[in-house]
Amino acid sequence: MRFVLVTKWFTGLGFALRLQEEGHEVVVAFAGIDDQRKLASYALVGAGLVERRPLAEVMADRARLRDAYWIWDENHAVDENELLRREGFKVFGGGTYANTMEHDRAECLRFVGEHGLEAPPSHRFEVPNDALAFVEAHPRTAYVFKPDEGENFETWLPESDTAAEANRELRAHLGSLKSTTPFILQERKDGVETNVEVWFVDGEPRFAFMCLESKRKLAGDLGDLVGCAFDFAFVIPLDSAAVTETVGRMFATYRRMRYTGFGDANFIAARDGVWFFEKCERFGYNAHPNLLWNLNLAPLGTTLASLVDGTFAPSFSPGFGASVSLYMDHPRPGKAIGVPAGEESALYFYDVYRDDGLLLTAGYADNVAIATGFGYTIPTAWQACLARARQVTFPGRAFRIDGDGTDFPSSPIRRYEALVAMGYV
Repeated sequence: MRFVLVTKWFTGLGFALRLQEEGHEVVVAFAGIDDQRKLASYALVGAGLVERRPLAEVMADRARLRDAYWIWDENHAVDENELLRREGFKVFGGGTYANTMEHDRAECLRFVGEHGLEAPPSHRFEVPNDALAFVEAHPRTAYVFKPDEGENFETWLPESDTAAEANRELRAHLGSLKSTTPFILQERKDGVETNVEVWFVDGEPRFAFMCLESKRKLAGDLGDLVGCAFDFAFVIPLDSAAVTETVGRMFATYRRMRYTGFGDANFIAARDGVWFFEKCERFGYNAHPNLLWNLNLAPLGTTLASLVDGTFAPSFSPGFGASVSLYMDHPRPGKAIGVPAGEESALYFYDVYRDDGLLLTAGYADNVAIATGFGYTIPTAWQACLARARQVTFPGRAFRIDGDGTDFPSSPIRRYEALVAMGYV
C-alpha cells in the first residue's frame, strides 16, 4: 500500500518508519515551522531513513497519490486536510473537528457540556493581581494554574494536600508573576485522573482503551510537566462505566457526524461523579505507539487502512502495554544513538536521522524515542519496557525508572486499583 504521513513536528515519524518496514511505500509530508532557530535540526529529522517532502509540494502532486492513505499525526494543516476530504482522498486523522476539540477550549466545553460532561469550575484572568484577589476571596478552595496559551511546563499545581494550604501556595505563586499571558485557575478536584479513547468508524464505536499516564519529567513526580513521561495502555469494553459515563455520552452525536477517528476524554473519576478536563483527539501521542506496538495483533498498515476503508475489526491483546520517553535535556544534533541489533523496530523514534550508516539525534526535539514493553500486569509490562530503554544509549540519555512505583501521586498501579474498586474498569 501507499501512505502519506502528514506531519508538522515529526511526532509521526515512528509510524512512517514502521509502515516502511512492513513493505509499504511511504512519503513523509512536512508542513514546516516558523522558528528560525530550529530549522537546521528540523531539516535533519528522518533524513536518510524515509522520503521527506514539503506538504505544499506533495499537495501539488496529489493527483498521483490518489490511491494513497493520507495519515495525519496531531492536529495541524487543517485546510489541506479538509481539501483532500472534499476531493475524495482517503484521509485519517486531523481535520476541523479534531483540531477544534484540542485547541478551542470554549467550544470543546460547550460540546461536551451538551452531553452532560462538566469541567471543574474554571476562571480566566488576564493579569495576576485580579487572580490574587479572587483566590484571597476563596481561601478554602484549591486551584490549579493553567496557561491559556503556552507550554505544558507552565502549568502549576500546588503540592499541599489540604485546600487551605494549597490556596496559600497559589497566592505566593501569583504574587511572584510579574507579567504573563492570559491564564486559567481551575478548581482542584479530588479523584483519579485517567483517559479513555474510543475508535469510531463511520460513526460506530468499534474499540476502546484506557491510558494511565504520568506527566512529570523526573522520578517521584518531580520536575516539569511534559507531554508524557511514561504511560500504560489496556483494552476496556465499550460498555464499561469508564466509557459510558464519558465518551459514551456522545455516541449518538458521533453517529450523526458519521465520524471516523478517535473520540477521547481526559477526566477525573471522583466520589461525586466524573469531572471532564479535555479532549485531545489527535493521532500520535504516546498512547498510540504504546497501544499499536505492544497490544495490536495486526500489522500497522492493515490497521490504518481498515480504519479508513471502514473494515476495521479490533484485534488487540489483553494485558498491558507500557511506554517510556527517552529524552535529552539539551538536544544536540549529530549524537550517536546505540541500539542493539534487531531492536530498532521495537522503538518509536522522534528525533533521529541516519548518516553514513549511523543513527543520530537531530537535535530538534527533547524526546529522542519511546521504548515499549508488554506484560500481563502493570509491573511486568514496566519491567519489559525498562529493560528495552536501558539498552538504548545516547549522550545525556534520561527517562523515568519508577513506573511500577506506588509512592508518588500519579502512580498508575494505585490509580488502576482505585478505578477497579470504583467500578469504572
